[in-house]
Amino acid sequence: MRNINIKVTLPLIAGLPFVASAQQSVEKKNVLLIYFDDLRTELNCFGDSSIISPNIDQLAKQGVAFQRAYCNIPVSGASRASLLTGTRPTRNTFMTAKIYAEKDKKDKIALNDYLKSLGYHTEVRGKVFHHADDHEEGWTVRHKDSYPAYMNDKNGKKNEKGKGMPYECMDVPDEAYPDGLRVREAVKDLERLKNNDAPFFYAFGFAKPHLPFIAPKKYWDLYEGKVQLPDNYVLPDNHNIPARAFHRWGELRNYVGIPQEGPLPADYAKKLIQGYRACVTYVDAQLGILLDKVRELGLDKNTLIVLVGDHGWSLGEHGLWCKHTIFETMLRAPLIIYDYGSKLNGTDCDEVVEFVDVFPTICDAIGVKIPEQAEGQSLCGLLNDENAKSKGYAVCRWMQGYTLVTDDNLFYTEWWNGKDEIEECMLFDHNNDPDENFNVVTNEKYAMRVREMGKQLKECRGREFDKY
Repeated sequence: MRNINIKVTLPLIAGLPFVASAQQSVEKKNVLLIYFDDLRTELNCFGDSSIISPNIDQLAKQGVAFQRAYCNIPVSGASRASLLTGTRPTRNTFMTAKIYAEKDKKDKIALNDYLKSLGYHTEVRGKVFHHADDHEEGWTVRHKDSYPAYMNDKNGKKNEKGKGMPYECMDVPDEAYPDGLRVREAVKDLERLKNNDAPFFYAFGFAKPHLPFIAPKKYWDLYEGKVQLPDNYVLPDNHNIPARAFHRWGELRNYVGIPQEGPLPADYAKKLIQGYRACVTYVDAQLGILLDKVRELGLDKNTLIVLVGDHGWSLGEHGLWCKHTIFETMLRAPLIIYDYGSKLNGTDCDEVVEFVDVFPTICDAIGVKIPEQAEGQSLCGLLNDENAKSKGYAVCRWMQGYTLVTDDNLFYTEWWNGKDEIEECMLFDHNNDPDENFNVVTNEKYAMRVREMGKQLKECRGREFDKY
């Protein structure tokens, strides 16, 4: 299904073309990969008007916004390793934030390795792999920088867990914080790469909106008095959701001032939501600077742009914060692809896709062979043919919970023991319950579909699931 966006020109990146010629022949197509850390789909271009994000929204209007894109594992290190190798998590790999792709799967190349082997100049700035030295040899240039996260030393004073305050709001310019500084360096990188003899793969990673929620005060002010708690901040008593689907949101509890048990006070919860949204708008403004330079240099006509968030994030839905579980708020994440030659630029795509599809898509879009290791499917058909279909499912996992997302809006999870025996299961019907408040797996009307999805889940969990 396609939704044609109304193309409204916004000033920050107005020069990017809306309509591309299908006959355009582009030599040495560049690749610009833009990563955001913990960016959820709470954006105008994904159906939520509560966020001010004109540059992400404008890129979505100029490219193809994948409305149903899912990460394969909701934690940074593992999600990025999966996307950048085009391979799925297995029984014992790609499980935590701390993993290295090159250590978990020593026989797999990463996207930067592959493009460098094909003659691309490969360059990275900011967080792309979770560990900067993961697949380090695949970068022609790896920029190393270290900027202080806090402007106020008091806010940054670390507790016994090595964390400071979970937020900071100060009246400072954008470049006072790391993402503003990095973008200004990235502009210089693009000016240099414009004159490079080889095509380039430039990967840029934003640090925000990841904790701590730090952004200049002017972005906080945009949301003053406008924050509400989610409707399912407290779940109904009859939700029937297994206890193992929840967690203690330990990542947030590590920060100064966060209670170690129980829910957050409502006012504190609203302050954190305000801080998260301020961070989104802050990095969106920095994205505008980056894309302005792409336009100014004329790179928009021969550069494939892929914008992605590594996974979603919970802002109190189900009484949860952070990621690390298998609700849609954690698994669904932004994916926007802009290619000057795509016939469907300016549309939304409602097909179910997953992040392992990104590696083969980039290869296909720039005209290079897709490596055999890639377990996803190229999305180029969805960029050019309004009748094209995806494979119709995504498979995600968190620890021993495995989730199948299907094109009929069902969201099915099984928790397995070491023998692949089902210990618990869960089903959400997004047609009737988009907020996932009721587990209906025991409802008899879904019995046949649950059996079908259980079989499909095991069939589609990855051809090398038991190799590692």
